Amino acid sequence: MNPLEMNPLVHVRNAGPEEAAAVLDMMCRAFAEYRGVLKPESSVFGETVEEVAAKLGAGGGFVAMRGLEMVGCVIAEAKGERGYLGRLAVDPALRRQGIAEALIGAAEEHLRLHRLLVVELNVRIALGSNIALFQSLGYRETARAAHPGWAEPTYLVMEKALE
Repeated sequence: MNPLEMNPLVHVRNAGPEEAAAVLDMMCRAFAEYRGVLKPESSVFGETVEEVAAKLGAGGGFVAMRGLEMVGCVIAEAKGERGYLGRLAVDPALRRQGIAEALIGAAEEHLRLHRLLVVELNVRIALGSNIALFQSLGYRETARAAHPGWAEPTYLVMEKALE
């Protein structure tokens, strides 16, 4: 079943560098609930429009739209022979409606078209529901790592084979 069948008013499309400010705003709105909760704090709050524009300019940016309103986004990048998903963000009021799954699906298809066979992502250990989402989509833990300056692991590295 298409994840967006739960929310047929939402569609996913590519995002260009000219949308960087709106995409960064979407990411910051989605991550705002974790401010002061995640240790260390998400680096999204230090990201610039120029950095997001550069990532979107590479062609791997996707946004979920409900009419003219952006309700989610993700960035897919090639890092060597592997794909990487980052900055998956969904409007907190619209979570659990298939938007994240649809964004991930679009990003994975983009990476497949670029002949990448494996996709990787990082997810905070503290975000159990995010880990469960990725596991339900076929991702598996491959490593635990710590942000600079932290002794204990703070995030999981997860990967999935793209077929």
